[in-house]
Amino acid sequence: LDFSVVLFGYRSDFTNTLVVGKKPSPSQQQLMDLAKIAMNAGENNLLDGVNASHVYQSVMGVFLEAGFGEHFPHHAGHGLGLSHPEAPFIVPGSDEILVAGDVITLEPGLYVPNVGGLRIERNYLITESGFECLTHHDISLI
Repeated sequence: LDFSVVLFGYRSDFTNTLVVGKKPSPSQQQLMDLAKIAMNAGENNLLDGVNASHVYQSVMGVFLEAGFGEHFPHHAGHGLGLSHPEAPFIVPGSDEILVAGDVITLEPGLYVPNVGGLRIERNYLITESGFECLTHHDISLI
């Protein structure tokens, strides 16, 4: 489920994945575990002055190391504000720099044939000392 709330014109964007009708399979749980590790790797690079492509590479690196890189076909996140999406775009080759005051998402996802598709997402405020997580929903397969 991908949600967006607009408050005073400013947008949020958060995602969680559900398994309907049965418990998650071990393969589905593996994808969730990898997505959480990738999100954590991205969070470790959410710093004022960091290039957005570096954040992307930290997320993708987790998937590549686990042998799932080909199953992550999209961006690792993007900016939020008065529109959706907006800069900075967390994509390979980006020359955009994170700056204190940016509000961004991280949204790692994997899409594996015969297993399923999964994406998680949180919103962050980039600060002078790192980041503040703005969304606090539980990220788990339900």
